[in-house]
Amino acid sequence: MGLMKTITGSVKNPKRTLYRLETVLLEHFISARNALSDLRRRRRAQLQSGLGVFDEILERSQARTDISDHLQTLFVESMPVRPSLIVELGVRGGESTFVLERVAELHQAQLVSVDIQDCSRVSRYPNWSFVKSDDIAFAGEFAAWCREHGTEPLIDILFIDSSHELDHTVQELIHWFPFLSDRAKVFFHDTNMKRVFKRRDGSIGLGWANQRGVIAAIEQYLGCSFDEQRDFTAFVEGWMVKHHANCSGLTILEKAQNIAVSRLHHESVVRA
Repeated sequence: MGLMKTITGSVKNPKRTLYRLETVLLEHFISARNALSDLRRRRRAQLQSGLGVFDEILERSQARTDISDHLQTLFVESMPVRPSLIVELGVRGGESTFVLERVAELHQAQLVSVDIQDCSRVSRYPNWSFVKSDDIAFAGEFAAWCREHGTEPLIDILFIDSSHELDHTVQELIHWFPFLSDRAKVFFHDTNMKRVFKRRDGSIGLGWANQRGVIAAIEQYLGCSFDEQRDFTAFVEGWMVKHHANCSGLTILEKAQNIAVSRLHHESVVRA
């Protein structure tokens, strides 16, 4: 029905009609492809870690989204930092917030989330603050905001998942990186955006082509180029850059001098 409605719709704007038709066809293809992936998924037993908080994240990641593959990674990579202050730029449905609030709770950290939409009901974590604002504008007020809230303006974990456009992401790097602490990690989602993206389990989802906006901003900041269509680890300009190409892409920047300490903490978390 949706396909026929699109085909027989208005032809006053043929490019728009063609794009809508393509979208409907992709949605049908994705539904069929993911149904096959579901059959394989049900054959595998769900592993339990024994760590209640992590199992909550495992369960959350079963709902397929454009970030579901990265929820476990976000938790595991964030824990060794032992953050005091976490800042999230872009909230939307709260998938990353779900993970970050659990990291924050385990370390009694402050979590600050920023979005231009009202996302004030996404979290109930007592030490969570939501700021309805453009994140670039809020960066200019961040130091004063921290003083008012008794928080030192040193960010240990910065999560960026906002407009995905090149110019805006460049401005985020310029305005937010000066607040990074010495042990900081920065997470960028959507560093491999495509019309159709693939998850680890073989399922696919419908995305949009953002002309490499986020990864291009990172390249511009570091003065290098990357192939975001494959996984890689690189050392550039004092940063270790880790990239996961699946599920629209997740790229992690970690200050290179902190890697040995980070690994030590990571091993203790895994053993626990």
